[in-house]
Amino acid sequence: MEMTRRAMAVGAATAVATPAFAQDAWRELAPGLALMETQTNARIGDRKLHALRIDPARYEFTLLTGRLTGQAPQTARAWAGAHGLVAATNAAMFGPDGRPVAYAKANGEVVTPRMTADRSVFVFERASARLIDRTCDTFDPAAHRNALQGMRMIACDGRNVWARQDRMWSTAALGVDRDGRVHFVHSRSPFAVHDFIEVLRAAPFSLARAMYLEGGPEATLYVNAGGVTLERYGSYETGFNENDDNDRAWPLPNVLGVRRRAA
Repeated sequence: MEMTRRAMAVGAATAVATPAFAQDAWRELAPGLALMETQTNARIGDRKLHALRIDPARYEFTLLTGRLTGQAPQTARAWAGAHGLVAATNAAMFGPDGRPVAYAKANGEVVTPRMTADRSVFVFERASARLIDRTCDTFDPAAHRNALQGMRMIACDGRNVWARQDRMWSTAALGVDRDGRVHFVHSRSPFAVHDFIEVLRAAPFSLARAMYLEGGPEATLYVNAGGVTLERYGSYETGFNENDDNDRAWPLPNVLGVRRRAA
């Protein structure tokens, strides 16, 4: 979200029980692309958690920004339709100028030059992708044509690195499992981020690392593949929209997209 709208304050926490998951199966949309829907213990909303699993050997990622394309903010569905994507989600939080607030680079062109203290960086090329944790990995911006920096959620040693807090919101996140597959994850039902990370750690897709992308009504996951169209967008956000009543996808100035890799 636009960072001027909400500070990432942390405070005292409300306790949340360890979530219990049914053993939901992945639905294969195409080779290398699968979707899972499972239930959480959220107190508000539909309690659904969606995860799109992407094999970087078959699909490539692209960072699309208004700054590079000249396009005005639009929904993830519109970005996908205009650029031949099978999926799209938030490309991290953005500032008043519409750019990602932390370091971002697309096809060799730096979109946001500022390196923040955030420890996660998603780096990707045509046939590879990985989530760097700057605590245990080296990140050299010059070594990557595509990079998106964000706030770490699950560290390289599996820890939940967010402090407990009372404030909660819908969330979009990115994770990588132990086989190197990338996951776009979305929950419309709100959680405090610490508690949402515990949901991810207990989920049946076994994420090894995860990075925060966006929260509140802007948090979006769009998928259109294998005869399935899924458009999930957030709603609840403490101090902004304390209801589960948002009924539309919000326009986004940047998205992280997925497209089939050419043979």
